[in-house]
Amino acid sequence: MAEAWTCAFGAENALMGARLQGNAQLPELPLENLQNDQGAPSAAWRVSGKQAYLIAYLPRPILCRGFSYHRTNLTAGAQYSLVARNGSNPVFLSGMQAANTASGQFLVVFPSEMAITQIDIALTDQGNPDGFLSLPLAYLGPLWQPARNMSWQGSEGRQNTIDEATSLSGVEYPTLRYRQRVLTIDHQSLGADELPMIRAIGATAATGRNILFVPDLSAPDRNSAMVFGRLTPGDVTCPAGAADRRATTMTIRERL
Repeated sequence: MAEAWTCAFGAENALMGARLQGNAQLPELPLENLQNDQGAPSAAWRVSGKQAYLIAYLPRPILCRGFSYHRTNLTAGAQYSLVARNGSNPVFLSGMQAANTASGQFLVVFPSEMAITQIDIALTDQGNPDGFLSLPLAYLGPLWQPARNMSWQGSEGRQNTIDEATSLSGVEYPTLRYRQRVLTIDHQSLGADELPMIRAIGATAATGRNILFVPDLSAPDRNSAMVFGRLTPGDVTCPAGAADRRATTMTIRERL
């Protein structure tokens, strides 16, 4: 397995085919909204109060390495407790942990890839001022890491959409519509044996499914650095001639 500090991709979301169970929700914002790819609060699963639990029953044992929530209204003080099971046997128990939510998202990484048939995760956010928990997007599945890390020559930015109105005297009235995080991934040292996985990630992305990308799986700021959204792959090139090295670039945009 690759070192923990390398980048990671999540492209096989087991929650999409799972049977979901959770606590009381608003009728117009049901639990099943977790199984769409839209990250807007208007398309979320919303729970009244400051606590939520989710149970996902998978149709068969699926190898998983992590679980994440995205685009939530969870505060930095939120906590979670997660239990992963294979049949009736717990294979991972987190206990109550600080979520360390950043930009409305957090990631739980299991000690190793493990076969899972059920996951239970409970949330509590006693300091949340909204009176409800909004949970639009979640991921459960494998986290693939290339054998060698990506180049740090990629880029990070934000796409801002702003409506501009200007008076006759030149006074400006900007209205921010949204801000969207964008990462450009530059990998210059893939092995030829890793190309099937790169192609599989691109094929999943082409269907409109969200892809999870974590620049550094062990970084203390991984919750703020990771992006869950639509990925656009670039061409695969051979920068080292006859050597077993391939390069590619990808662009991933946060799903709104």
